[in-house]
Amino acid sequence: MASIKMYEKNGDAKAQQIQSNLEKHFGKLPNVFKAMGRNGDFLEAMLKLSEVAGKGLDAKTKELIIIAVSAVNGCVYCLDAHRSAALQAGVTDEEITAAIEVAAAISAFNNFNKGIDLESDLKSK
Repeated sequence: MASIKMYEKNGDAKAQQIQSNLEKHFGKLPNVFKAMGRNGDFLEAMLKLSEVAGKGLDAKTKELIIIAVSAVNGCVYCLDAHRSAALQAGVTDEEITAAIEVAAAISAFNNFNKGIDLESDLKSK
């Protein structure tokens, strides 16, 4: 259960219009867009950010990155949503698992290095 009020087409007018469009696209209004549905400007900005982030990447690569980041950030909602999108884009279950393995390994290295404040000696020239 969300810890904030959900706005199902009862936010501001702009949010209501965006949510109606999203509902047509998905066949339902996903909870994430209900949670963001109070303020149409915010909802619009988040959707635009999602659209422009990773421009130049193919759909499979973008979905694998989203899955990897969602896994290390612990966002089950995003994992579920983007696993579905990744499979639709042609990503295999093996590729999804491999992306999560890479993210988990790098996250472990990141945490270790941050924990000991390790000085970087492998910089590109």
